[in-house]
Amino acid sequence: MTIKEIQEWGISELKKNKVDQPASSASFLLRQILNVEKTYLVSYPDEKINLLKERKYKGWIGRRLKHEPVWYITGKIEFFGQDFYVSKNALIPRPETELLVEKVLTSSQQLKVNSRILDMGTGSGAIILTLVNQLESRKQLTVNKRANSQKLMTNDYCASDISSKALAVAKKNAKNLGLGGKIKFKKGDLFAPWLGQKFDLIVANLPYIPHEEMPSLSFDLIHYEPRVALDGGEEGLEVYDRFFRELPFFLNPKASIFCEIGIDQGKEIKKIIKRPFPKAKINILGDYASIDRIAIIRT
Repeated sequence: MTIKEIQEWGISELKKNKVDQPASSASFLLRQILNVEKTYLVSYPDEKINLLKERKYKGWIGRRLKHEPVWYITGKIEFFGQDFYVSKNALIPRPETELLVEKVLTSSQQLKVNSRILDMGTGSGAIILTLVNQLESRKQLTVNKRANSQKLMTNDYCASDISSKALAVAKKNAKNLGLGGKIKFKKGDLFAPWLGQKFDLIVANLPYIPHEEMPSLSFDLIHYEPRVALDGGEEGLEVYDRFFRELPFFLNPKASIFCEIGIDQGKEIKKIIKRPFPKAKINILGDYASIDRIAIIRT
């Protein structure tokens, strides 16, 4: 079969089974097998596909017919310009979370040189690994610009998750990116793994979808991605409520907290934050669709 023929076959199969975004799914899977850019499929439609790749593609389309997300099929997704390994044991990193990381990096100029940074609910490790990569690169540039300067002290990077399977995904990504020795990974619920420790910056992407809304999510989401990373309880903010109750015991002075939240949760999350932090400065930012998505707290 040619590139055009096999792609058209894939789209047709996905359409017949009412799979979301059939054209983009078929194109993405084919590009991953051929290891080419999107323009290649358009530029060389008559190129023949060898039998091994044809069989692999048909197998992947078969998995997509069962609504398995394309990123779980290929085992990778791009986040902040880097490829991350993903599996059904960890939530798929999304563009909204890239926005969260952007806001952290924008504010990171205020960090001390040897700050302690925690990523809570790390999942695939995309947040903490991106922060390590970006902050360490930025720091090295500073060192290089200073003639005869001593090497700056390193930040202390930490990450935790309630799921040991998710942590295995994060650790694999750390190894793949050559950052395995830079992060302390721990398993546990919220701050349980960090008793007696304090941090200057905490990033949290905890479950925030209201329990009653879970059945309305896309088939792909509720049948493949880990429910523990999605279900935020009756009102959607039960986990965050516990998080902020525990938080005061784990902060250094003038700490910053960045949280990803859901639709219309800005007002309620402010109430939750104000209980333990009545004087905190709170900023709620919208995502690309102007939906409440990021809460920034400065104590």
